[in-house]
Amino acid sequence: MIGQPWCVLRRFGLTFAILLLGFAGATPAASQAIWFSPHPTFGDGSDYLDLFRSNAPWERAASHVQVFETGGRFLVAAPADGLRRMFSDLKRRHIGVEIGWEPLSEPVASNCGYGVEGYGGPIGGGLGYARLVKALGAEPQFFGMDEPLYFGHIFGPRNGKGGCHSSIAAIAADVANKIRQIRTVFPGVPVGEAEPLSFNPALPWFDDDRWLSDLSEWFDAYQAAVGDRLAFFRLDLWWNMDWQKHMPALTELLARKGIPLQVIYNGAGKTDEAWIASAVSNFKAFESGPWPKPAVAVIQYWSPNPTHILPESNPLTGTGLIDRYVQWQQTGR
Repeated sequence: MIGQPWCVLRRFGLTFAILLLGFAGATPAASQAIWFSPHPTFGDGSDYLDLFRSNAPWERAASHVQVFETGGRFLVAAPADGLRRMFSDLKRRHIGVEIGWEPLSEPVASNCGYGVEGYGGPIGGGLGYARLVKALGAEPQFFGMDEPLYFGHIFGPRNGKGGCHSSIAAIAADVANKIRQIRTVFPGVPVGEAEPLSFNPALPWFDDDRWLSDLSEWFDAYQAAVGDRLAFFRLDLWWNMDWQKHMPALTELLARKGIPLQVIYNGAGKTDEAWIASAVSNFKAFESGPWPKPAVAVIQYWSPNPTHILPESNPLTGTGLIDRYVQWQQTGR
């Protein structure tokens, strides 16, 4: 996912050639792009905004990051001076920006979608975020949608909340309107999305042909409504499920539709050691498979672990994980 509702769901002059890399090749390759999206917090104990100090200890990791993602409620709640420093420092480092947002409209005559990921947003959805980041001096290279197909079309009630089970055509029309609004502020900005591959025993979406059929219909409906293809498809995996069997068909579909694949490399565990070890195991498992590697590896997490983002010299931090992944790209170890 492009994070929880407050985050979702990055190098100046980034071209689509970078995104299109990765559909071929059998060994780790330094040409794969890396995007970074750590858990966005601020206040006591948080080192998120420390990333954007001139002497922040992640020079090596930062040199490998093409795009940094932020967005959602963090942009609304964080101090304006910290956000200005963030965007200014990313520009100095030649790291592009992706703004994550919740693209679905909450119906006014129904409770569906209320409080559900992917719906609404605190400041008028994408247009509100676009105006905010423009006022802060940012020029995002991408906007990223938070799982509109899954939460808008599939997601059922959970804890009294559920999506609206809208048709795929209706979802495409809804997000197309939002994208047109965003592009009044940032003309032509590319837009991508995240979608999950997770397991719910009561919802066999991922265990039959419906998932691929819905994705194919969604990609076509989006292109027809918006006028261009999705800039990327970001896969949010539940790593403890049997995800491998779905990858050949998914990567074939994306290649046929001309949509670059991104994969979120995150972990699980209640300690930093466990979480990082899990994340490393996950990216090695994905990139050792017989399917094409992702065009973009997304180091992204919205969990309590790892507890720190800095310094990169500590292998149990978010920036330390970037260095571990770069080592994997370059050496296969």
